[in-house]
Amino acid sequence: MARISISEAARLTGKNRSTLHRHIKSGKLSKHLDDDNNPLLDTSELSRIYQSFKVHVALPQVGVISQSNSMQQAATPNKIRNAAAEIELLKLKLQHAEEKVSTEENRRHESEQREQEAKEEIGRLLAIVEKQTYLLAAPPKVDLPEKQSPKGWFRRLFD
Repeated sequence: MARISISEAARLTGKNRSTLHRHIKSGKLSKHLDDDNNPLLDTSELSRIYQSFKVHVALPQVGVISQSNSMQQAATPNKIRNAAAEIELLKLKLQHAEEKVSTEENRRHESEQREQEAKEEIGRLLAIVEKQTYLLAAPPKVDLPEKQSPKGWFRRLFD
């Protein structure tokens, strides 16, 4: 991690030194001490907390410097490759999400078909139950002999 002084951090972030000291005191930023007990701040923390922090590039023997136009142009092909890789990743994620949606739609359709079949079966079984209930509730048909006229006592005697 590249570390810079509080004054340099204030200049690069556009914040006052007192603001940086206040953030250090509140724990929002952490400071490190160099060999001479001078406070230093990590550039990664500054870029995480402050959006206005200017991007820096560490060059091997030069130290930390701001990106110039030529450096930005040199970094552009790398950015393009990174962007192309990110686009491909996003395309794959989109394709995966579309496949999931398609699978879920198929499952939903099959579920709706099973539900419809179950409703039809329930209707059929209810009709059978109603028919059986009706048959059980109806009085049984009994064949009664034809009604004969009552016989008198004289006739009953000689028959």
